[in-house]
Amino acid sequence: MSYLIASIIEVFTNNVAHGVSSLSVVAIACVCLLQYAVYSLKMSAVRKENEEFQRNISAVEEELNDVQSDRAMTLIENHILREFVTQSEFDQTIELLLKRYVPSLREGFGLYLNQIDGEFKLREARGITKNTKAVYDVDREILHQLCSENVLILRGKKLRESQIYACFHEQDRARVQKLCLMAVYDKEDVSGIFITTDLYPKGVDEKQQIKLAKRLLICISRNIVKNQDFESHRYELRVTREQLELRSLADQQYKTPVKMLEEFLDRLRQLTNSSRAGLFLSTPGEETGCKAIVQCGITLQAGVKARWREHEINLVRIGLNSGENTSLAGDQLEKHGIRSLIGAALISPLVTNRKRIGAICLTSQESQPYDERSLRLISWASQFLSNTLLKVLSHATIERQAKQDGLTGLVNRRSFDELIEDEFNRAHSMQMSCSLILIDLDHFKSVNDTYGHQAGDEVLRRVAHILRERIKEIRSSDSVIAARYGGEELAILLPDIGLAGTERIAEVIRHSIESSTIEFNDTVIPVTASLGISTYAPHVMESVEAMVAAADSALYQAKAEGRNRVCSLTSSPV
Repeated sequence: MSYLIASIIEVFTNNVAHGVSSLSVVAIACVCLLQYAVYSLKMSAVRKENEEFQRNISAVEEELNDVQSDRAMTLIENHILREFVTQSEFDQTIELLLKRYVPSLREGFGLYLNQIDGEFKLREARGITKNTKAVYDVDREILHQLCSENVLILRGKKLRESQIYACFHEQDRARVQKLCLMAVYDKEDVSGIFITTDLYPKGVDEKQQIKLAKRLLICISRNIVKNQDFESHRYELRVTREQLELRSLADQQYKTPVKMLEEFLDRLRQLTNSSRAGLFLSTPGEETGCKAIVQCGITLQAGVKARWREHEINLVRIGLNSGENTSLAGDQLEKHGIRSLIGAALISPLVTNRKRIGAICLTSQESQPYDERSLRLISWASQFLSNTLLKVLSHATIERQAKQDGLTGLVNRRSFDELIEDEFNRAHSMQMSCSLILIDLDHFKSVNDTYGHQAGDEVLRRVAHILRERIKEIRSSDSVIAARYGGEELAILLPDIGLAGTERIAEVIRHSIESSTIEFNDTVIPVTASLGISTYAPHVMESVEAMVAAADSALYQAKAEGRNRVCSLTSSPV
């Protein structure tokens, strides 16, 4: 513009100098200005066209990028959906999706929560610690927001203050920068929630990730819900079938009522994949507070078996105190002092007329918590046994009385012969220890002759009481059997206990008898006993008769060496 004005001034000056009229000069200047204005308008239009063209090019490039991105995301989506529809099992489908969102276990974790009866329960997980919870609390506000947005990302303060964040194990919380929640719908209700520490695929804008997640959820929710419905029906059928199977066991004929309980409990153990199972009766008057009626499961060595039983007693007390089904695993067991052997436990009280009469206790070596099906089975089993246990126990009482010696309350000879046969065969087949103590009261005939037969009966009753008290002190006392073998001769069968342990027990019994004060009609009757021991030895004792004969020979040796002592064929007098 300044150049144009300067040119016009120069032309005007020259024309004036050459005598050109000022009117002509003004006309020329106007023409120049008009031409310049036209030129400027044309140039402005050209610039606008160029800018519009550039904008169009940028828009086209952006659209191409979006198309390429959408195409890539569509390919990813289609690939995932193809993988999804080829899976026949629901758990495999969930596992596959979690692997997509959590490709590396070092970088994060993911899980799927299934809503059952208003609770969000863990169905499948990838990358989280084994001691994680089975049920997760989801904040109402977060659930409401998730319902409206379908995909929700929690960060910062909102994440740390959420209930769902608090449900994770502290090791998992340390790995969380954000939590991505994706809702699976059944009509208008949230039937499940995917939770991951990141969205998929990595390296893509978060908006694109959310967009992909929403599209995937729309496509797979229907199949997931359909699979869940199918799983639910199959689950209900399985639980019903297993309940009927247990019921049919109870309806069969058995030699004894206790045998029915053994079969029932062992099948319950198998159905719940438990290592051991026990039926306990509440005994408020005793120190432990409960006593095992039936126990079954994997075979344990003597020391391990005793420790396991201590844990079971502890667990049953916990279950009886709570009054409801109790599932414990991992850290929960450690809080109750159970740090070894048992990885998970499930306890269900037996309740009759609002009174807790006992409990079923299932235990597993695995640390995986018991699932919902196991919980329903043990709950049904405890209700069923609550209604039948008292009847069974009354039959068992009659049966036990038939097996007991009327005078001493110990097992009678006929029943003892059956029991020792069973224990010997078990020891023989499993190459385990099994010991026998034969006890003979010294000079018992002279007690009858001196004080009378009633005094002799009182001596036998008191000695039997001493045996029962000493047996309670043995760790594996539930399987120890004391019997009246005949006349003044008594017997103790000690499964899973070797020679050294049996000798210690026998000496304690001998000393207890010797130091006891037995009175009859204000007269103190001195009593001592001789004890003979035999212990099952593979390839040496091939029959029960050989085992009894060895103990009898040891007893004869104790008498021959002066009585009031313990002898075994392989040991000197104790």
